[in-house]
Parts: sequence; structure tokens; C-alpha cells
Amino acid sequence: MALILAAALLWTSLPVRAKEDTERIRRAEEGQTIRMLTTAYHHGEITASGHRTRQGICAVRREWIGKTALVWECEDSGEMGEFLGIWECLDTGFGADSDGDGMGSIQEGRVIDMYFPTPEEAEEWMEITGGRVYVQLVDAEG
Repeated sequence: MALILAAALLWTSLPVRAKEDTERIRRAEEGQTIRMLTTAYHHGEITASGHRTRQGICAVRREWIGKTALVWECEDSGEMGEFLGIWECLDTGFGADSDGDGMGSIQEGRVIDMYFPTPEEAEEWMEITGGRVYVQLVDAEG
């Protein structure tokens, strides 16, 4: 019974989540600042766009490759905080498939994944951000 109830709750929440995702993607593509989850990686040598990995590159939804991401901290209150930097959107990835639809969180535009040369720098990013940032995507070369 509990399994049926959980499945029913998931099924009824999927249209709401899809609508929220569509709205977030639209706002991001219009250059509005949006709140996103963030992760960090330190492996790999070549990005999805064919560039060598280096600090200042991030992995995003495939349609956002070629954009530049302006990134700010997200305060515990939810307010926009300190400016963290400018990142070139030159990579993509999968991320976690939290809802079982076969799409990863990076692919869905929920997560921005920042590249760092070392595991220690990646860990420091996660400590600084707590996994939440504000992002504005712009058409500009980094």
C-alpha cells in the first residue's frame, strides 16, 4: 500500500516539476538570474565542446554550451550573495537522475557542475557554496 501511495505521489508531482523546470530553463535562456544547484568535478581532460579542461569551465545543459555563466553565492536566507566568478559553459554531463526519467540533473538544467584541477579545490567549492548558487547565463566569451 505504501509503495502504491509513493508511486501515486511521484506521478502527480511530475507535471508540476516539469513545468517548474521548463520555466527555469526559459528564464535562464533569457539571461535572467536563476537559483541552481551546483556540484564540482576534477577529472577528465577534454570537454564535450572539445576544449581542454581547466579552471573556469563548467558543465551545463547541452543547449547552454557556448554561453558564459556569472555565478553568485546563495545565502542561507535564499538571497543572492557574493559574486563568485565567471565560468565558460564548455562542457556537459549527466548528473543524478533523481526522478527516474532517464535525464540527469545537468541535462535538465537543474545543476551547474564546475571544473577544478584538484579534488581539494572541488571540495572547497562545495563548502563555500553549500551546493546552491545563483547563475546568469550570457552570450559572451569568457
